[in-house]
Amino acid sequence: MKSFLLGAGASMDAGLPGSFGLTRAVADFIDGPTSWRHDVGQLLHAVVGAMVQHDTGRGGSAFDGVDVERVFAAVKALKDRDSIDLSAFVERWNRNLDAPSAQVSFPSFWAKNFRKAMFDSWDHKLESEFESGVRAIAEATSGELFGRLESRMLDALIHILRADENRVHYLDPMIHSEPLAGIATLNYDLAVEKACINAGLTVDTGLDRWRGGYEWEWASPRADVRLLKLHGSLDYVLGHKGEDGSRIPGDHLSNFGEDRKGQLVGGSPAMVFGQGSKLRSDGPFLAMLVEFDRLLAETEWLTIVGYSFRDDHINAALTRWLNSDRVQRISIIDPSIGNWIAGDDRTPDYWHNIQRASRPPQKYDRGVWTPVQADLIAATATEGLARLHGS
Repeated sequence: MKSFLLGAGASMDAGLPGSFGLTRAVADFIDGPTSWRHDVGQLLHAVVGAMVQHDTGRGGSAFDGVDVERVFAAVKALKDRDSIDLSAFVERWNRNLDAPSAQVSFPSFWAKNFRKAMFDSWDHKLESEFESGVRAIAEATSGELFGRLESRMLDALIHILRADENRVHYLDPMIHSEPLAGIATLNYDLAVEKACINAGLTVDTGLDRWRGGYEWEWASPRADVRLLKLHGSLDYVLGHKGEDGSRIPGDHLSNFGEDRKGQLVGGSPAMVFGQGSKLRSDGPFLAMLVEFDRLLAETEWLTIVGYSFRDDHINAALTRWLNSDRVQRISIIDPSIGNWIAGDDRTPDYWHNIQRASRPPQKYDRGVWTPVQADLIAATATEGLARLHGS
């Protein structure tokens, strides 16, 4: 039976923090001794504090923590808040977030124009120049500061999400599983790559062969493990490059290694991060999603590890696969499964689709849909992978 694996939160077994622990880790990194700007750190604490206050006002606990992707999504929205349509309906933003950054200054040439206006015979000229200077300070927004915080948070992620090569052996059952169509991961770390190196296996992500279209090329001869990093990788930078003979400069991926120390080199991290829609039109992400569908189309047995079922574009691909004639078996490994089965408030909506797919046969107008064999394993990635694919 040809198998495929989708992994997400399994990196916690490699000693990496989860989404809630990452919030504290990112804040500690920004506040640390290597930080040369304290204003972005203060702003991050203000954002997290406002979100905790909002959650407690809706009946939540102050000690539940805040998902780092939710924080990042808020920072991105606040950075652009003056340009989003919602601003027309918001009379006043949180005053702690409206404070201007320490670098606010008068507009260029304002001093020269103000001095000139002092000697003008028309009083309204002096008044106009004075008002323009006051308005520039009074209306200064923290958009630039939020932009620096966004960049700093990504820099922190690159440093924090470095998997220890000595703690990735829990992935051995997965990478040795045969016949394996491939592995897709939503994580940015290099845990799978390091596990393959430790095991003496070759791994191919296809990222360095991407040329800007929807085609996804794999190495030839085929590597031992095909790895599809659907949300990008922390060691890749996405920029623009005009190749010789190309009409329009297009997206270009560069690999600067895990120790690039946040150097973006004229680009941005090739990662899809933050809550909400994670379907990006730039970069290789649409091409990878097309390849994800293609690999699923030849898969009979899908193993899902640590995925919260909250990414709409991934759920849509799973739906297409579950409704195909190829599907036979789906295995889900997650410590929260017991709570989901019990109907916990945090149960993802898509979980009900998984349960429906594994029900006894039901007859429809188009015929009889056979149930999918479902393994629901409430365990960590280490325990669940060993049980399913281990010796």
